[in-house]
Amino acid sequence: MSDVEVHERLHEAFLMLAKEVGATEFGNNTLKAARLSLFTFQMTLLMKTEAPTGQTPSEPSQRSE
Repeated sequence: MSDVEVHERLHEAFLMLAKEVGATEFGNNTLKAARLSLFTFQMTLLMKTEAPTGQTPSEPSQRSE
């Protein structure tokens, strides 16, 4: 996956959980933590992809399946 595709997937996952509410306090807190983590991952990736020249993101990895 390209960096753009990774960002899109993270955003899709965030949107899926955006308005969900847990049935318990623990479940609700877990959803909040997941949303925060997904948001943080998105912003980190965005910051890396917009790094100044000479600090470009790494090449896509070659996964062997």
